[in-house]
Amino acid sequence: MITNIKFITFLCLPAFQTSFSQERIITGKVIAEDLTALPWVIIESNSKVVDTTDMNGNFKFKFAPEIKSLEFVFTGMETEKVEIKEDCDTIELIMLEKSTYDFVSLKSAERKMKRKRKSKLPKLYAEAYRKKVFKNIQSCR
Repeated sequence: MITNIKFITFLCLPAFQTSFSQERIITGKVIAEDLTALPWVIIESNSKVVDTTDMNGNFKFKFAPEIKSLEFVFTGMETEKVEIKEDCDTIELIMLEKSTYDFVSLKSAERKMKRKRKSKLPKLYAEAYRKKVFKNIQSCR
């Protein structure tokens, strides 16, 4: 009797482990302002490298549920932080070139960068969708 219980427990254990781990696959594409693919973008979570994009700017990796956000890092571009939503498995991202402002206060420079992002990104996402670079018209960020 006891050996039967051990055997049943042994058979059911992998099913319980997979249901509790809840890993999912996150896919996506990273492009620049000119709608060209960005190869080798580093994808980090808590300062640990999770993945990098391929030559076409695409990525695909197993995503653990304890990760709440990702950072996309590329030389010469502004670092992009993306909060992960539970209903989103595809991230399509446009990275903007890093700007420098001389003879301006830090607060003023931050305001200018926010305005630039707010005015430029929606138009770029719409253009990327129209040219079939992205599959979705809006990013799920």
